[in-house]
Amino acid sequence: MDNNEALALWLDEIGDHEYSYDFSGKKIKREDYQNDNQVGWVVTYIKPLALGGEKNKGNVIIMNQNTNEQKGLNYPEFSVDHKKFRALYNEKGDFHYIEEILEEDDD
Repeated sequence: MDNNEALALWLDEIGDHEYSYDFSGKKIKREDYQNDNQVGWVVTYIKPLALGGEKNKGNVIIMNQNTNEQKGLNYPEFSVDHKKFRALYNEKGDFHYIEEILEEDDD
């Protein structure tokens, strides 16, 4: 994805904000697309293409580059900074999304 497409996705998903946070809570900065720094971000696929994911808007997500490195090709469950997440698919809306897996309290 080129820079203009990525910035258009940012505006569509996040709005006209200089900073935001990805699903894992990592900060991202609009002007740092594909930069290798603490607030750098990428556009990637929730369900990796290598695992049968499709190249469509319902499967793309903006995330901090470090989050992306930790997620890797793991699907549907993965960990980022010791938090567990699960990727799910909404068939009716034809989109993927990620939710945190919360542990039940033992009391």
